[in-house]
Amino acid sequence: MGKRADAAKPEKAVHLSQFIKVIMKHKPSNLLIITAVVLGLGETLLSLTIPLLTKNLVEELSASTVQAATFIVLGVVFLGQTIMSGFSVYTMSYVGQHVISGLRHEVWERVLRLPVPFFDRNNSGETMSRMTNDTNVIKEFITGQVISFMGGILSIIGGVVLLLLIDWKLTVLMLVAVPLALLVLWPLGAKMFAISKSMQDETAMFQGDLGRVLSDIRLVKASLAEPTEQRKGGLRINQLFKYGLQEARIMAIVTPLMMTVMLFILVLLIGYGGVRLAQGTLTGGELVAILLYMFQIVMPFTQMASFFTQFQKAMGASERIVELLNEQEEQSGAAKLKAVLPSNEPRGAAIQFNQVSFGYTEDRPILHSLSFQVKQGQVTAFVGPSGTGKTTIFSMLERFYDPTAGSITYGGEPIAEMRLEDWRKRMAYVSQESPMMQGTIRHNLTYGLEQVDEMELEEAVRQANLSSFIESLPSGYETEVGERGVMLSGGQRQRLAIARAILRNPDILLLDEATAHLDSNSEQSVQEALQSLMNQRTTLVIAHRLSTIRGADRIIVLENGEISGQGTHVEMLENNELYGKLVSQQYSLEH
Repeated sequence: MGKRADAAKPEKAVHLSQFIKVIMKHKPSNLLIITAVVLGLGETLLSLTIPLLTKNLVEELSASTVQAATFIVLGVVFLGQTIMSGFSVYTMSYVGQHVISGLRHEVWERVLRLPVPFFDRNNSGETMSRMTNDTNVIKEFITGQVISFMGGILSIIGGVVLLLLIDWKLTVLMLVAVPLALLVLWPLGAKMFAISKSMQDETAMFQGDLGRVLSDIRLVKASLAEPTEQRKGGLRINQLFKYGLQEARIMAIVTPLMMTVMLFILVLLIGYGGVRLAQGTLTGGELVAILLYMFQIVMPFTQMASFFTQFQKAMGASERIVELLNEQEEQSGAAKLKAVLPSNEPRGAAIQFNQVSFGYTEDRPILHSLSFQVKQGQVTAFVGPSGTGKTTIFSMLERFYDPTAGSITYGGEPIAEMRLEDWRKRMAYVSQESPMMQGTIRHNLTYGLEQVDEMELEEAVRQANLSSFIESLPSGYETEVGERGVMLSGGQRQRLAIARAILRNPDILLLDEATAHLDSNSEQSVQEALQSLMNQRTTLVIAHRLSTIRGADRIIVLENGEISGQGTHVEMLENNELYGKLVSQQYSLEH
């Protein structure tokens, strides 16, 4: 038993230090914190003088020697306490809001810089919950509990000292409640911590389900999956209800038990004080002062129950936030991108895959020892059945994932050693889905670009065959596209994505064939836009319709994560069985 207890202590100490570190990292100026504390403590000190002034007032009334100064001083103290309380609440709220604002900035910055594998492993709704729910729990603890707790401690200490000066026997009687209250608090605190963590996790998962359903609501409705999602959501809501009841059961024990203990002591004090008053060993003013101090001590003790439960919740919330902040960011690379352009080439350099292997998990390899070169200014197409790793190659080029073996170089330099921002600036990706952000056409065209000249914008739109469409809209560039661009057709989204790529002026172009699911009219417009975009750029294409890559400089055929052949269209027809089979199948389908 002793060993277990000893082992638990350091873990708790480390966790508490992490919590304090999270809070102090984003604190405002020390002067503001000191001001908030001084105001809170000043309010408490003024409240401690009220029973003494009341004692004098009662004794003056009993002796019929009431003085105006007593009323004036009492009024000034009440006014001062009210003003200091107001400023104390505001300054402490400012401190709490400042801390949480800084913490949210840090978490948001970290989330944006986390690598893609993190989002593969974690539900986006759970991550959202860390940003919103967990930080809110910490904010409520700081703004609603810290100052009141410190003021309560001062009120208890000051009240006990003043009570000892007035009558030590009654004070000793009252202090019997303290050990009893602590015995109630400590064991229930650990239970509340466990429940709070479980509730926050369940809240995060519920928010994750909510985000998933809302983002794909059209699929839910088209699949008639409302009953299924209703059942899943109902289970989450019921679980949250159960945790809420568990919290309520603990509070139902803590709050009334502490209140009962305090009221019991209060009854003893009144009874004992009444006897002392009858004996003439205690004045009426002193008894009134003792009772007022008793209330000033009782209230902080009852608030301590709330403080400890909120503290356990805040600790649980901070633990999840610390876990998120400890996640490894994307590796930005050791050095800035170097200019490795041969003097006789207009832009870019060769991309080389050297024995590259990759798997999303160790037991599920996708690519096996790939070696090939993508020459500057040429079009290289990747062909093969679904699941052979074509999209994975693009993901590794964008450095969403690192190879598990081998290396990728650009102009002889490993891309893993290049500054991530500089490397990605050289690339543009146009996919079949052409993802859009909710907002205007202008917002989507310039997304990720700090400043775009209006002439450049119009030229990119013209090259992407979008000018007539945008001119036909009443709001033009300020037209809303809807969530995920649902208010645009597939061809319009893809041409908008091409215009966005033109604006980025990339050296390297990644095309997950943008015409795969378009009608003939839209396909012709998009193909013309693509030709403009591909001009003098190093282009890599994932080919779904093989008729579109006949003119590619190099075609690479992938089978089971390996290269089974590479060459021109004619060479592949002659030398690669799979390519010839795929071409004949598509020719038969099209005719």
